[in-house]
Amino acid sequence: MLQNKSTAIKLLALLTILVGQAAGQVPINPSPFWQSGEAGVYSTGMIWRDCNNDGYIDVFFSNGNDMALASNTIYLSQYGLLPTAASWYSSNAEYSGHCAVGDIDDDGFPDFAVANYLGTGGFSTAGLSNLYFNSNGLPHTTPDWYTGDSIYSFSCALGDVDGDGDLDLAFATGEGYTTKKQRDLIYFNVNGVLQTVPGWQSAMLTEGMDVTWGDVDNDGDLDLAFCYDDVAAAVYYNSSGTLETSPTWQSNDVEPANTLIFGDVNGDGWLDLIIAYNNQGGGGGYYRVYYNNGAGSLNPNYGWQSSNGGYGSALSLYDYDNDGDDDLSAGRWWDRPRVYENLGDSFTSAPIWQGGLSTVVEELAWVDVDADGVEMRADTIYSPPSRKLFYVKHHPLYSIDSVIVDGSLLGDADYCYDLVSGWVSLGQAPVSDVIIYYQYSFKNDLTVANWDVYNIAYGNTNQPFVKFYADTTFGWAPLTVQFSDSTVGASSWLWRFSDGDSSTVQNPLHMFYVGGAYDVYLENVQPDGWHNRTQMKMIAVLGDTLWFDDISSAVSIGDTLRVPIYLRNAHPMVHFVLPVTWNGPVGLQYLYFDTAGCRSNYFERVQLVVIDPANRKLVFDLVPDYGGGAPPLEPGWGTIINLYFTHISGLGTDIFDTTTHASKSLYLDAGYIEYQPFVDIGEVSVVALCGDVDGDGNGPNVVDLYYFVDWLFFAGPPPPVIAAADVDGDGGINVVDLIYLVDYMFFSGPSLNCP
Repeated sequence: MLQNKSTAIKLLALLTILVGQAAGQVPINPSPFWQSGEAGVYSTGMIWRDCNNDGYIDVFFSNGNDMALASNTIYLSQYGLLPTAASWYSSNAEYSGHCAVGDIDDDGFPDFAVANYLGTGGFSTAGLSNLYFNSNGLPHTTPDWYTGDSIYSFSCALGDVDGDGDLDLAFATGEGYTTKKQRDLIYFNVNGVLQTVPGWQSAMLTEGMDVTWGDVDNDGDLDLAFCYDDVAAAVYYNSSGTLETSPTWQSNDVEPANTLIFGDVNGDGWLDLIIAYNNQGGGGGYYRVYYNNGAGSLNPNYGWQSSNGGYGSALSLYDYDNDGDDDLSAGRWWDRPRVYENLGDSFTSAPIWQGGLSTVVEELAWVDVDADGVEMRADTIYSPPSRKLFYVKHHPLYSIDSVIVDGSLLGDADYCYDLVSGWVSLGQAPVSDVIIYYQYSFKNDLTVANWDVYNIAYGNTNQPFVKFYADTTFGWAPLTVQFSDSTVGASSWLWRFSDGDSSTVQNPLHMFYVGGAYDVYLENVQPDGWHNRTQMKMIAVLGDTLWFDDISSAVSIGDTLRVPIYLRNAHPMVHFVLPVTWNGPVGLQYLYFDTAGCRSNYFERVQLVVIDPANRKLVFDLVPDYGGGAPPLEPGWGTIINLYFTHISGLGTDIFDTTTHASKSLYLDAGYIEYQPFVDIGEVSVVALCGDVDGDGNGPNVVDLYYFVDWLFFAGPPPPVIAAADVDGDGGINVVDLIYLVDYMFFSGPSLNCP
């Protein structure tokens, strides 16, 4: 019988929580909402990062494992929607293990490092691990950097070991299946360039499986931890930028381990160590926590263990229930991913949620795939002397937007960071304070890298903390939009509409006057404090025009006529379909097109997809980023394509327009919206040459003289273009023009002078 009433209440509350969560109250759908489209690539490593700096997070996969030679891949988010086909492939195919992503060269774009587990010959050969530099939104397809020596490496991690504000690259080395023992390595970053000779190596020769960074002793620099197939997990302590070569700490559990991560499990402000053991080579294969004693030392004996074991392989921390402590997601081979709830100082021993699919899980990550729960946050940290490493309050992060030190905004070369752990490392210690602006989501999804099936994502079913709507999200300028905040219990609103205007009412009515895509930001105060949300490109205001020039030209039969087509686009163009029609008395035969001097001259694909000269119709297809390497056509105006025609007959005016042809309609695709721009038709007028009295396009010649005489004296037909007969340019047409034309043709008289 329980003697303490408060204890009974706590146990009852815990039981209620566990029963409720077991009944499906954990806000993670057990069925995935996304899966990748590539099969047989054996995905192993997975890192989420905004590859092209468009504000949406993308995913990097390293592939192959020990199963196949495979290319690495990147899936670029399409405004919050993840495609099923990769947007980028590496040109090299390797037996790749895990990967790391970060801005090595300080150019503002994340670079892609990959640990290659085996050489191209399989288990009998070591290989070179590599790095792809990202120069403008996508990495180069061919590696730009390799390790100087051949190594077996299943995992790598980026961290600032020497405290200079840039990312160094650590590798766990060795191979357990065939007992290849090697030293773990760090390649130092010197002014944005990774050295090819390791600047640090462990004294131990081991069969390494995983590596991770964390400030275990809270002294302001990153320590380094490894787990192994053959020896106990180890932590190498860092003292002012110098990493020891023999580990100060090792666990008392000498079992094969696959993955390890740092995290503050019990909320005391000190990092604990979590390890996924894998019983393929012995041991129980449990998940275990080694607690920090609050003075920087880890207990060598585990303080928490999962209720059962197996092929442990993946770990990730996130406060999915937003109660202030980190919960644990974990994976195994040929089993379902699972979540262990944090009860304040430890995890439940049994999982409270499991995914619906049993797969070979290699990596887990919490991330808000569609960004609907992302909020902007700012942490102000008052710095002790000489400290250069800081952790933000939340993790994993969606992005770090800026860092301000002592009132000055830092550049890319002045700091580095890790989104998963949430640390920022500065090149120079602040005097007073650091303000870190970052984005964090309160409703991350759970994503999984698998090598036996497709990569998948399980959706978070919670509602975002800030919910707002618009009665319309697109239309022609000027566009009036009624916004509504439906957040329960909200007060004190601040709206920003990205056009310079703002509002402090709950449900504002706002007018957008200029075409373009507008991010809408709402900040409100809720019972637990302030929250905010930005819906990127929420409002698409149309103000786009396609137009044809009015052209008037005197051309002869067989002459070439150039017809430029113009586009004023308020939205970035990623795909454009352009049907062209022309109708009228002028006989114009299509010759060819080009993009010389056009805004589209850098496009990767401009092609004529339908040609129908009999009906005077063409259809063009224009794509700037067909291969994923070219940026979209930015908002602006100018020629988009030049068309060339031969004049084969007739005078007068042809109307150039665009209309649906062969089931292809005019449309502009901005990625987040597809629409038809306004069309301004053009008139292409072909007039007779001066002196071409009969208008046959071949004058002036003797036939024109006969025609002129016949009209003036024998009631013959008038000139098709009267102005062509006013050869002296005096404004009248009479016998003087006839004499003037004869003088020009046969007696070297003055030049023709039609108005």
